[in-house]
Amino acid sequence: MGMVTHLVGFYWLNYTIKVFGGYSYSLSALIFTLFIAGSGSSFALFAFLVHRCGFGPLNLFPAFFWVAIEFLYPSLFPWHLANSQSQFPTLIQSSDLIGPYGTSFLLMWVNATLYSTIFSGVKAVRIKLREVAILIALCVAALLYGHLRLRTVATDMQKAPALTVAAIQDGIDIKRKWDITYMESNLRAYLDLTRSVKNARLVVWPESAVEAWVPEDIQQLPQEVLPALKPDSFLIFGARSFRGNPRGPDLKAFNSVFLTDSQGKVLDHYHKQVLLAFGEYIPFAALLSKLPGIPSQVEGFTPGDGPRTLDLPGGVKAAPLICYEDLMPNLARAFVAQTAANLLVNFTNDAWFGDTVGPWQHARLAQWRAIETRRYLVRVTNTGITSIIDPKGEMVQSLPTFSPGVLTAEVRTLEGQTLYVRFGDWFAWVVTFASLVILAQKIPTKKKAAP
Repeated sequence: MGMVTHLVGFYWLNYTIKVFGGYSYSLSALIFTLFIAGSGSSFALFAFLVHRCGFGPLNLFPAFFWVAIEFLYPSLFPWHLANSQSQFPTLIQSSDLIGPYGTSFLLMWVNATLYSTIFSGVKAVRIKLREVAILIALCVAALLYGHLRLRTVATDMQKAPALTVAAIQDGIDIKRKWDITYMESNLRAYLDLTRSVKNARLVVWPESAVEAWVPEDIQQLPQEVLPALKPDSFLIFGARSFRGNPRGPDLKAFNSVFLTDSQGKVLDHYHKQVLLAFGEYIPFAALLSKLPGIPSQVEGFTPGDGPRTLDLPGGVKAAPLICYEDLMPNLARAFVAQTAANLLVNFTNDAWFGDTVGPWQHARLAQWRAIETRRYLVRVTNTGITSIIDPKGEMVQSLPTFSPGVLTAEVRTLEGQTLYVRFGDWFAWVVTFASLVILAQKIPTKKKAAP
C-alpha cells in the first residue's frame, strides 16, 4: 500500500530524476523504484506496530504510531496525512499550536475508531459508542478552535501594515531554461513583464530567473539586467552565484536570491540552506559515477548559512525560501523566531516537474507554513504555481501554469509568534515518547527458567 501511494502520488519524480541527473530512462526508473520502496516501507512499519501492539485504549495506538513515523521517518518530500485536508481551513488551524501533526493524529484516530467500531462485536457496542462520543467531542473542539482562529487572524490581517508585491512568472519551458541560445530572450521576458508593473513596492522574480552566474559579492547590477522600477521600489531575483576563483579549487556554487534597490544597488543576498536531492546534488553521486554508462557528477551546490532575512525600509523583513525550503516547517519557524521575519517569500522553478500535478502538490504542502507562522506566503515560480497564501492558509490568488503573467497583490506584515513557532514540534515529540513507552510495554521479556 505504501509503494502504491508513493507511486501514484509522486509519479512525476521519474521524469524529474531523468532531467536532473541526465540518466537514461531505465536507470531513472530504477532510482524511482528504490524511492517508492524506501518511502513505502513507512507504511509497512506502521502496519507492523499496529499488528504487534493492537489498537489500545480508545483506539489511540494507531494515531500515536502514525504521527511518530510521520515525524521521524526520512522523506524526500515531507508530506503528512494532514495534507489531505488542505482545502478544509477550519480543521487545520491547530497548526499554529502543534503543526500538521495534530490534524494527522486526529485523522488517524477517527479512522481507527471507525474501523474498530464497525468490526467490533455486538457486546462491545456500548463501549465503542462511548469512545466515539469522546472522539466527536474532540473533533468539535478542533473545529471550534479553527472557527475562532479564522476570525481573529482576519482581524489581525486588517490591522497589519500593507505591502504591495508583484510576482513575475514567465512560464519558461525546461527545454529553454539553461539553454544559452535562449538566455538573453529569457531575461528580456522578465524585463518586459516587470515594465508593466504599477504601484508595487516589491517586485520578485523566481528561482534562477537570471541564468548567468553572479558573483556572491556583486555590488551593482549591470544595466542590461536591471529592470525599470519605481524610485522607491525593490527587486528580489533568483540566480546561481559563486564564491572564489571560477577556475580554482576554492570555488563554491550557491542557489541564491539577491535584493536590490531601484537603481540596481545590491543590498543583500541569501543562499539556499536545504539542497534538493536529484536537483542540486545527486545522492551517492561519487559512487554512481563509477558505474559504466553513468555521467560523472560535479560537486553540486553548497548549502548556505542562515536564517537571514532580506530587509526593506519600513520594517519589512522577508524570509526567502528557495525551491522546496517552503516544505520545511523548522526553517520557516527559525526565520520567524530568530529574525522576526514578517513575510515569507518562496522562489522556485517547478518546471522540472513537467506539466503534472507536482507543482500543485508543492503549493498545497507549502500552504501550511502560512498557518504555522501566521505570515503571508508569496510564491513566485517560473512556470507555476505563482500564488499568494494568506495567514489563514487560504490561496487567495494564483496564476495559470506554464503561461507568462504578473500577480500583483497587497499583503500584510504580521508580527508576533505562534505557539508552534516558539516551541516547535513539542506535540510530535510527546507522541513519539508515548509510542516508545507503548512499545517497551508490549515487547515480551524473557522469564528466568525455574531451578
